Amino acid sequence: MNLDTIVVNDVTVGQLLPWVVAVVVVYATFRIYKTLFGKKKVNLQHTVYFTCGSCGWEGHISKFGTRCPKCDAPAGDLRSGS
Repeated sequence: MNLDTIVVNDVTVGQLLPWVVAVVVVYATFRIYKTLFGKKKVNLQHTVYFTCGSCGWEGHISKFGTRCPKCDAPAGDLRSGS
């Protein structure tokens, strides 16, 4: 295929090629950005809301976790949902 081949009306492959490359570069950049900085969905099936009595940290932790993620204090019995 020659770069002077007409694709549509007076548009040639040579004129269209830079636009196709630009679109691919923008798409690839978006995918990389989304992979690096996109917020991941968290499965809350095996988590409970927890407030640490020692440092006041609040958030979801695993039902099976035994320590506060901030101060490493014991979390107590989390299976009851407290």
